[in-house]
Amino acid sequence: MYITIRRYKTDSPKEAARVTNEGFIPLLSKIAGLVAYYGIETGEDSWTTVSVFETPAGAEESNRVAAEFVKNNPDAARVVKSKPEIIAGSVSAHKAK
Repeated sequence: MYITIRRYKTDSPKEAARVTNEGFIPLLSKIAGLVAYYGIETGEDSWTTVSVFETPAGAEESNRVAAEFVKNNPDAARVVKSKPEIIAGSVSAHKAK
């Protein structure tokens, strides 16, 4: 499994969640190998996402789709205040219920 974490600066994590749920998740769902996706309110000025994929190609594609979404969606462009900090890699330890 491969994970990509994106941390965005935003004035409104709740608005970031709304925009993500309405517009980004449908796009993300089309990427092959999606295992899970989480959006996390990580403070008053940040929104962090965790995407889990079966392959590195899926994780990389999610970063590309996310960047395009922010660039091309006026609501997302308004909410996101900077390019995300991205952390990505293969899962080397894991436990699921």
